Amino acid sequence: MKTLNWFNSFDKVLIYTPGDNEWTDCVGTSNGAYDPLGRLDLLRKTYFASNLSLGRRPIALQRQSDDAKYSLFVENAMLVKAPVVFATINLPGSNNNLEYKTTQGNPNKFFDNDKEYTARNAANLAWLAKAFQTARDTHSLGVMLFVQANIFEFFLDPITGSTHSGFSDFVSALRKETNNFAGEVVLVSGDTHFMRIDKPLTDKYPGCISAKGDCKPYDGPVDDRGARVLNFTRVEVPGQSDVHWMICHIRPNSRNLFQFEFMIMPPLAPAGVTAVVTGPGTALADNTFETGSNQISLNGSLSSTSNTGGVTYSWENAPGYPVAAILQSTTESPVVQFSQRGTYQLKLTVTDRTGASASTIVTLRYV
Repeated sequence: MKTLNWFNSFDKVLIYTPGDNEWTDCVGTSNGAYDPLGRLDLLRKTYFASNLSLGRRPIALQRQSDDAKYSLFVENAMLVKAPVVFATINLPGSNNNLEYKTTQGNPNKFFDNDKEYTARNAANLAWLAKAFQTARDTHSLGVMLFVQANIFEFFLDPITGSTHSGFSDFVSALRKETNNFAGEVVLVSGDTHFMRIDKPLTDKYPGCISAKGDCKPYDGPVDDRGARVLNFTRVEVPGQSDVHWMICHIRPNSRNLFQFEFMIMPPLAPAGVTAVVTGPGTALADNTFETGSNQISLNGSLSSTSNTGGVTYSWENAPGYPVAAILQSTTESPVVQFSQRGTYQLKLTVTDRTGASASTIVTLRYV
């Protein structure tokens, strides 16, 4: 429930799709040795109990479970927001749960002869087709799909005991749908913890070298993978120790409908940013000033950052002290007005263009 509470604390709409860490890989001893299908059932009950998104301001979504034929697949969602159709698909790593025969070198006691995979794979293909059909029906300019698995570099994951790709059907359908769609297509994924934006989909890659028998993934040189599908873009978001994020700008009047920007988070410790305050009157100690005037000016212009660019300023009253009036509180030199004699404290926070920040407390004695 802690993660659900975090998700629901977002001010913006949050739409979630499951990944291998949440269910397929829970079978491992180091991951609790849970039945993956039990984990998936719990996810569905916990995160997809209604047709609403997550977040503080939830919105209604289309869910595949609205169709009685696919009532089980509550996690597959769709949002039509002109000019783009957005769709989530439960496509996890670990070979999409196909032929998950071994775990940590031992037989997987929960292996179900691929019954779960078969049903979900059929549902995923139907949902993929519906997303593209919806885009055509609504004259959308683009389709953005969200999955967890890396269907390219991990087209086949033999660690699970698999000899066939769990993504082969999906890739074939995705390739066909994209080639038949006039707009742009983006697949957003994670899985391999590598931040990238590229166009890896071709008429041959990813795929198996042979159409029959065990799958040997095609691994030819990048410049020998066939005709590139140019209206397709793969976006892999940051993961693991890269706790950053990405923003997508949708610009209908631009040559490129989807434009992406990595938002790199600053270090937890705001190294490189320094908040410095100088003030009037008598300096009694560091950041402590005494004055006989009921109106003074402070100066934060000596604050600095080791990154290129300047800093922005934010002045506020520190809690637990009398409140002073702060005029021009977002400038380097605010005017402070005291209502009565006493000791006041103000907090200055300076932030640079990367989001790194530092704060300092200023003590003011009006005598």
